Amino acid sequence: MTAMTDTTLPLKVATRRASAELEGLYVRLERLEHGLDTVIVHATHAFDTKSIGMLQELDMLRQSIGALADYLDQISAATDDTGMVDVVQALSSVPLRDMATRLGGTANSAAAVGHAELF
Repeated sequence: MTAMTDTTLPLKVATRRASAELEGLYVRLERLEHGLDTVIVHATHAFDTKSIGMLQELDMLRQSIGALADYLDQISAATDDTGMVDVVQALSSVPLRDMATRLGGTANSAAAVGHAELF
């Protein structure tokens, strides 16, 4: 591991790095999903509702990570020299309505209790 020389970064750089990390997680989850699809296709018995729910949760997690990566990438590009950003465009591109609401600063209790988000 290399030593960090400067821990003070422009917001644009920090958010782009965070976006890249989330994008990497998105890709890993996508691979996992495809692998599980193969397992399901070759399964000798039907999956129970709990297993199906876990697979749906995995898919939701992948979508959420992808949406956050895209959001961070967009706000990184839109951040001005003073570190301020207008998030309207980035929020409008978040496909998960509840997430967009929370990122816009409005709390949403449904996500906190783990209810599925329909879109």
